[in-house]
Amino acid sequence: MKTVGMYREMYGGRHDHLPSFYDSVATEELPDRDAVLSYLRRGPGVFDIMTAEPHFFEEDRYIPGGPSMHSDGVWLWRVDSIEYLTQQPLVIPAEFVAHVRAAGYEPPASVEWTDELSAAVDVYF
Repeated sequence: MKTVGMYREMYGGRHDHLPSFYDSVATEELPDRDAVLSYLRRGPGVFDIMTAEPHFFEEDRYIPGGPSMHSDGVWLWRVDSIEYLTQQPLVIPAEFVAHVRAAGYEPPASVEWTDELSAAVDVYF
């Protein structure tokens, strides 16, 4: 399963293969960025965590349910990923943007819990 908006800093050295926040600053504006972000917000939740994650860019701020995960069955992302992509000029992978556009900016209403999804959640939680 592919990931979007997941950064190595979220994992304290456990996933060094992920991009860094600091290497992911966008140099171009996505014309449909708001629609892509809306897709992320409306994507089905697949794994909920009752915790608040410290915000990386704002001192003394926490993101409720930060490590909770959403998926559309192909891509996986975290609740705090949505926050960071919304507030920061971070790159959204072109492959994900193409996927969202092909879906008409409409995420599925639900996602089946499969072995692949379970394995991806295990890796990133």
